[in-house]
Amino acid sequence: MQSDPAAVAPGALAPLAEINDLALELMALRAAGEPAGLPAILREPVELWRSLTPQQRGRLAGCPFLLVDIGLDTALSPPRTALEGVREPQETAQWFAEESLPRLSYLTLTYAWHLARTRRLAARVVLGLPDDGAEWLAGLTLRQLGECLECSPRFLRPRWESSPAVWRHLLAAAASAEPAEFERARLRGIQLLAAAYWPKSVPRPRRP
Repeated sequence: MQSDPAAVAPGALAPLAEINDLALELMALRAAGEPAGLPAILREPVELWRSLTPQQRGRLAGCPFLLVDIGLDTALSPPRTALEGVREPQETAQWFAEESLPRLSYLTLTYAWHLARTRRLAARVVLGLPDDGAEWLAGLTLRQLGECLECSPRFLRPRWESSPAVWRHLLAAAASAEPAEFERARLRGIQLLAAAYWPKSVPRPRRP
């Protein structure tokens, strides 16, 4: 049994590093701003963001999972069989407020759609989606995907947006000279994604 999702389909996962690298670049650019106005995942490990080298960024981008949350839970709230969710009238602030956001949005959603259609199991692990989310995404027609792309920038978020400790671990491990440290951080990311949708164990009844 293969423990590394990247081993499932190396060719299909090849664009992943490019998307992750662009997302990390935008996050590092935002971290260069005034710390008081930054989200916690940028503010708390701000020194790591600001010292992140292109080599370290490329290393982190090579993780076998998407560092961007495509926002299905927010944008596509029930029912998942319709597009009403992505057409919500209320305005949602964009997390990535840079000129490169449209490119990040396009690359992320089209890659996610293609992976969900061609490698369903890999999509669940790499994208961090429940099975019904991956099924919904795979079922979109090309026209429906285009409609989603129009508003997807509003829902893109970094993975683990509310967990600065996870990002500090990833950034510190990417900057570390110890390969084992980065491997531990990489595996932690995989475990966190899997844990969100892992079936909860049913407690065994006590014997009388």
